[in-house]
Amino acid sequence: MYEKVGVNIINWRNCGGTCDDIVSTESGDVSINLPQVVSGPYKLHYFDELRIVYERIDDWWGKDIFGLPGPKYVVHRIYLSNEQALLDLRQGNVDWSGIFIPNVGNFKEIGTYYHGKPYFRPGAFVMLYFNHKNPILQDVNLRKAIAYAINYNEVLTKAFYGYSEQPSMSLVFIVFPHYKQWLNTTLAQEYWGNPEGKITPNPELAKKILQDAGYKDVDGDGFLEAPNGEKIELNIIIPTGWTDWMIAADLIANSLQKIGLNVVANPVDYGAYWGMINGGDYTLALGWTGSPSFYHPWDTYRYVLDPRLTPPTANWGYYNNSKALDLLVKAAQAETSDELMKYYTEIQKLIYEDIPAIPIAYSVQWYAYSEKYWTGWPNEDNPWWTEVAPYREYSLPLWLLFGLSKKGEPANPPQWAKPKDEGGILTPNKEVLFQLSGVFVPEITPTETFSSATTTETGAQTSPQPQRPSSSSRFIVGLAGIIIAVIAIVIGAKKLSK
Repeated sequence: MYEKVGVNIINWRNCGGTCDDIVSTESGDVSINLPQVVSGPYKLHYFDELRIVYERIDDWWGKDIFGLPGPKYVVHRIYLSNEQALLDLRQGNVDWSGIFIPNVGNFKEIGTYYHGKPYFRPGAFVMLYFNHKNPILQDVNLRKAIAYAINYNEVLTKAFYGYSEQPSMSLVFIVFPHYKQWLNTTLAQEYWGNPEGKITPNPELAKKILQDAGYKDVDGDGFLEAPNGEKIELNIIIPTGWTDWMIAADLIANSLQKIGLNVVANPVDYGAYWGMINGGDYTLALGWTGSPSFYHPWDTYRYVLDPRLTPPTANWGYYNNSKALDLLVKAAQAETSDELMKYYTEIQKLIYEDIPAIPIAYSVQWYAYSEKYWTGWPNEDNPWWTEVAPYREYSLPLWLLFGLSKKGEPANPPQWAKPKDEGGILTPNKEVLFQLSGVFVPEITPTETFSSATTTETGAQTSPQPQRPSSSSRFIVGLAGIIIAVIAIVIGAKKLSK
């Protein structure tokens, strides 16, 4: 192919005979008739502006190991509105969906991972980020007062439809037992009055914290000024159109106004939002973290606390604390669970005392299905596969197709999806952790503890180019209603003809 089109190879589409396969070059149009490059069990069959159709390869290389996925064809439907996608899902015209569905419990014909609330599996954290480059927000008293002022239950029920419980301030993923083991419940009880480390809203305490720290209404406009007399004007940026986040930001701002802080929600165009995050040009922001992995919170801690990182990679709050960095490095080098727990406990104590950011909710793996034609969907009764939202990274959700069967036929999860010690081929979590304990971690030089004097240095960092959100957060795209992706599984060549 390179001999045919040279550097114009970038314009080549891997159509495999489903499109013209013609590339325009300086010497004229070149027709390319090459087979598709395919590594999985499906190949491209057809596409247009409304659908992309894949066809199963019945002799694919992994057949002897993994078998064949159930559906012969997979159709990726493209919608312009959530409403139409939801209607098709309810009518059984599509079988698998990754869109935002309000009040999903009202639709009995739609299956979700959990039968009742929260219905969806959590994915990561929705965070209220402080911009630590802003001198006003460098006061931990202000950050702590904000944490106590927020009415979390109101946000979770009115903005997020009860799809998430209140997260632990520890940033441990306590909704799953294998993560919860890393929460120091004694420490959580000591700081927050409950073993899960959830903040109990207390507006009166928030007011007292601010009053004791010297915040008062100097100019009589009804809002507090900072101890140095500087006006406090904060706004929470969220992308326009992300309706649940917009409601959440409004509710949070309203809670903060009640303790005397001049805070408003500020929906902005997504591109502007991303530019403000990447440039550090904001005061407060609702954002997300990466998905936790390896069954411990180190990745989340690094995402929020690591001063070596900047947006979009992580550290959206530009937090710069040498103690946090030191603990992150030591935790990465820990060789036993006890040692690891020791450093996680110190990290949790640091978070409780310094409030670098506030977890508001868990983000959600938007995953819904119809059993009109297919059965065997993973759920709480059939939890053989957990990466179930169709947009999840690394194509992991597509493996659930191997567990589907036509309605009326027995549906059995594939044997290979079990850990090795249960006869499958997957690596048990304990073994993953054991292997990770021996991973080499290079030495680093911690930065200085953040202070107002370092603000300029931090602010001088080169901002990375704006990027789309991480793949782990693609559900947000569905929320925005910008791009809605619904995958429908269709049998029969009739439905696939042009």
